[in-house]
Amino acid sequence: MKKSFHLWESYIPEKITVNISQKSKDNFAKLIGKGIYKTAKKLKITPSRIYDYFFTQSSQIPLDRLLSISRFFNINLEELEKEIISYKHKLVPIKNSVFNPLLPLKISPYFTSVVSHLFFDGSLPNDGRGTYYNQKRKIPMDLFTKKLQEVFGDIQYSIVKDHKGILKCRFPRIAGEICKKIYEVKTFHGNVARIPRAIFNLNKDHRSAFFISAIFDEGSIAYDGHIIFGVNNRLLCEDLKKMGQGLGLDISDVKEKKSPSFYYFHIKTIREFHKLAKEFSNKYPLISLDYKMGRLEKSLEIKSQKFEYTKDFSDKRKNLIFEELSKEKKTINQLALKLLIPPRTIRRYMYDLIRKDKITRIKKGIEYYYSKS
Repeated sequence: MKKSFHLWESYIPEKITVNISQKSKDNFAKLIGKGIYKTAKKLKITPSRIYDYFFTQSSQIPLDRLLSISRFFNINLEELEKEIISYKHKLVPIKNSVFNPLLPLKISPYFTSVVSHLFFDGSLPNDGRGTYYNQKRKIPMDLFTKKLQEVFGDIQYSIVKDHKGILKCRFPRIAGEICKKIYEVKTFHGNVARIPRAIFNLNKDHRSAFFISAIFDEGSIAYDGHIIFGVNNRLLCEDLKKMGQGLGLDISDVKEKKSPSFYYFHIKTIREFHKLAKEFSNKYPLISLDYKMGRLEKSLEIKSQKFEYTKDFSDKRKNLIFEELSKEKKTINQLALKLLIPPRTIRRYMYDLIRKDKITRIKKGIEYYYSKS
């Protein structure tokens, strides 16, 4: 893949309209001068449209026509690109534009991360109305919008909460189409999407950006150190597994969970994944596991605790759990965080304490809380 793409290489020029600087419009008006009819006939553009573009300057310019006019007057296209002050998808409102665009578009790990997010928590619907990214938490959403700005410039977007309280970012469809074309993606639709060869052929930084972003969107990191990635598309899951292995991670076979159909793998090398994610986020601060990094680091702290296979050791732990629950009700994860005991071990102790009628369990929302009987 090239290191940068001009706007006319990034998407179909016939579907893009642009606005150029006042200076450039005036220069075109001077070049065309009184030869407006001759120019229009040569380029097969109506004189009224040329008049609108460069004389009254009342409408934006289709990119394909701007390229034709520029070539007609032997204007350097790369120099002209510097004069583009906004672009948008044809026939959509000006508010759905990329203003002060960063052109040509540079292929960076942030760009690759945005593409990864579109695969796993994003969408490019067929209705043509926009590109979307969904996220439950504010900080990851802020990081995503900053990445958009790092890639595209002053891109317009809006963030609302849906009926489930999920944050939904909508931004111009043209940005999604550019991601799709440059990275040679056939579709972002989760049921049939595949990671294209173009992404596998990128360097380690890009593949790390894609992998870490995918784990953040569709991965689960538990306090006992289990890192699971899962989607409902087996081939997409296999693709990401292959990418992770290419980064030097030990990853389990892809397994299936039925009803509903779900495919997943485990990352076995927890410390290696932590090192990869930590070093990478230091280098590229906008690509982060955010709160999941906290879980990962806490799980490593829990794993580093000394353990003894004795009844005394087990009883001491149970007493610590009982003391905590005597103060206030807690979930298993809250106990694991406080006492640095693996959640699976705490869950096993709970069965014994419940059986002895020392604690009770109640459900609040999706969480179980434990307290002294």
